[in-house]
Amino acid sequence: KKYFLLDQGDFFVDFLDGAEGELHKELPHVLQGRVQNWLTTSIARTSESCQLASSLRCTFQNKSLRDTLDDLGRRSHRKSSSSKKSNTRQKVLAGFEAIAFEFKSVPFPTSIILSHSQLRIYQLIFRLIFFAKYVERQLVGMWSDHQLLKAMMSLRSACSPTFSLRRRMLHFIQNFVYYMTFDVIEPNWMELESKLNATKKYCSMKNEPKKDNDDFVANGHFPRTVDDLYHEHNQFLVRISHQCLLPNYDLIEKASKIMTTCLLFSTQIKRFMETTQVYDLHEQTRLERSQLRYSEKKSKNSNQEGMDFRANREERTQQCSDRILRELSTETYKHMITRFDEVFSAHLAGFMKNLNSDFGQKSNAHLTNLSMQLDYNGFVSSSINQKE
Repeated sequence: KKYFLLDQGDFFVDFLDGAEGELHKELPHVLQGRVQNWLTTSIARTSESCQLASSLRCTFQNKSLRDTLDDLGRRSHRKSSSSKKSNTRQKVLAGFEAIAFEFKSVPFPTSIILSHSQLRIYQLIFRLIFFAKYVERQLVGMWSDHQLLKAMMSLRSACSPTFSLRRRMLHFIQNFVYYMTFDVIEPNWMELESKLNATKKYCSMKNEPKKDNDDFVANGHFPRTVDDLYHEHNQFLVRISHQCLLPNYDLIEKASKIMTTCLLFSTQIKRFMETTQVYDLHEQTRLERSQLRYSEKKSKNSNQEGMDFRANREERTQQCSDRILRELSTETYKHMITRFDEVFSAHLAGFMKNLNSDFGQKSNAHLTNLSMQLDYNGFVSSSINQKE
């Protein structure tokens, strides 16, 4: 749960802080040894040492999550169409799209419960959650960059379409991650954990009077043998994989398209920020402020130096603001934002229609929670109806 289901937030943040640069590269250029080194370091920093954690390894798959699920769930009447899809969608994966975890070796008797097929399910769930959290991290980084633009009052109205689109993307991805972690994984894990605790209690009561033991057995459903434990663990994986939408290829495909669009948008905005030299302005202001604080302790003319600093800062900010405003007013930038808005809205509309379909609601009641979280005030459904 800590690693495959990314339950431990500090591990995920520490790992990406070091490995994000490598994972952003295309797969042939990723230095896998460096990523593995960061994985080992992050485990040592954030977790207690144990035999199972020390054998955790990172591996990189050759197929995207969508293609892998399509291959696993392909049925006889979909073979031809599925093969066509996979052929037209072949592309070079980035490191964050291909990364997965595996154990170098699973010690006995844990290997009885963690079979190869179950570890495969853990890997698929991990790839989905990791990709979603990676996209969320990029959008949160974009939000942080936008705070630099919000400090320039003259840009607020010109930047409002960009801010609005980023807010909609962040709303989707944060609620999607929340759904998988808190609405699906956590309650199912607690149910499995309660059954395991009941098994421990049952084993400890074997020396108790037979009447008390019989009453406990009659009032509870919990695994009593290794086969029962294997079954309960397998049912746990089946439930969370279904509720995380993995068997539903259409929903996963649309969710992947939405997240890919969010990722492309964050990349374009980051390039825009670099082009307009906002980072340079912020860094220069930070350095001058630190120098001013240092000089104030030694100089008697601190007031004059402070006035000069503020005047220079306002002048540089105004020049940067004018430069950004010219970029925002170009047809190229306006077309980019409009196009991203149209693509994101189209993918989101397709996802919500599939989510609210009769098949989706009947096959998984948890989809109702996801639908309500994504459209809690009816904004998404009303915008879809207006465009239709």
